[in-house]
Amino acid sequence: MAKPAALREVSRYRPTAWAETVLLPLLGLALAMILDRQAPFTASSFPWLWLIPFLLGLRYGLGAATIGSFVLTGAGFAAHWFAAIGQPPPLIQIVGGMFAALIAGQFSSNWRDRVQANALRTAYAEERLEALTRAYFINRISHDRLEEALITQPVTLRGALEQSRTLRKDKDEVINQANATDLLQLLAQYCRFETAALHVMVRGRLREDPLAVLGPSAPLSVTDPLLVQAREHAQAAYYSIDQLHELDTAGGYRAVFPLRNAGDEELGMLVVRDMPLLALTEENLTTATAIVQYFADESWAIAQSADLRRLFPGCPPRFAHELVKLQHLHAVSSVRSMLVTVRIPEPTREQPLDAQAIHQGIRRSLDVYWLDPFSQPASGLLVLLPLAGPASARGYLDRLDAWLREHGIDKGLAAPGFRSGQIPVDRRTPDVLLDAAGIDGIADEAQS
Repeated sequence: MAKPAALREVSRYRPTAWAETVLLPLLGLALAMILDRQAPFTASSFPWLWLIPFLLGLRYGLGAATIGSFVLTGAGFAAHWFAAIGQPPPLIQIVGGMFAALIAGQFSSNWRDRVQANALRTAYAEERLEALTRAYFINRISHDRLEEALITQPVTLRGALEQSRTLRKDKDEVINQANATDLLQLLAQYCRFETAALHVMVRGRLREDPLAVLGPSAPLSVTDPLLVQAREHAQAAYYSIDQLHELDTAGGYRAVFPLRNAGDEELGMLVVRDMPLLALTEENLTTATAIVQYFADESWAIAQSADLRRLFPGCPPRFAHELVKLQHLHAVSSVRSMLVTVRIPEPTREQPLDAQAIHQGIRRSLDVYWLDPFSQPASGLLVLLPLAGPASARGYLDRLDAWLREHGIDKGLAAPGFRSGQIPVDRRTPDVLLDAAGIDGIADEAQS
């Protein structure tokens, strides 16, 4: 059961407040008895004794006004009972004095509650302002870091894979010091690696001395938990931000990426010792995984693309090579790519455009084209869009449609003889994907 407001106030009184509440009415009555022992309560036309509980109410609230009034009244009746004064306190004065004191006490209590509520609101507002100021400061630092990152580094995986095509490669050596150094420089640029090393496999053993390093060099820590996990599960291993406190006791690596091609051949390990805290994001580490896998699949893709070209003799070497790598990249990292088929009618006076003209008109740097892949009399092109989904394929077709309209084909892709389609690069093998695109291989030619 909740206590009345007056009792709650009394329970919070300090000893000095208790002393004032009890002793001041008694001292006032004693002074009045000295001035007029016969009738101290009515010695003056003004009931000044009741100013004491009135002032106590203003100072301490309703509880003090109530206690002070009862102490003054009780002391007056007790003094009359023991014949210390001649007349008892008059009833009408007691009622009026108590009402005045209680009104003052109620006013003081309400005012005190309002002041306390305002103080609580002010303290909460100051706390919230401090939290918002701290959050704003952190957000500003983060914004400055992101702005610096956007200015100093590219941000798209498409750009990273496009640049990875320029890495120096040796036909006799899968990984050498030159292309390993280029790979680390690429990861430093796109994924903000600061200290990293690439260790290769030599006769079935992981070499402790790095083939290429980024930042200070250090021997391989074969007992590091991330390295052990990456080798056991054949996939990238790294700490999340909330696990960084474990680095002091667990090991010195922040991320480990295995170099394992699609033929399940372990080529080496890429270990990262240091990178910015803001770079420890799933998106950034997924990008790094895709770049490393794309690099590791190079020699395997050369052999597989040769087999694919034997099935489809007209397939350009670069197209076959990229299709094999992107198909395996999707299988490992779920990175999407698309195949777009465009069939066009034979050039005429009304429609003078051919596949070569279309290719030159809308080509992009990362896209790979196969001109005239379909059997005659059909003409057209097959476009491989790396790191693209259905929306990107639709955007490519929209650009092609706009380009055709600009070059005299009024209906664009809806004109007679034009046909287009989209095929996702998924877990199906490259030869199955080309069959789905309508490309005839040597098996079909043999049957015909």
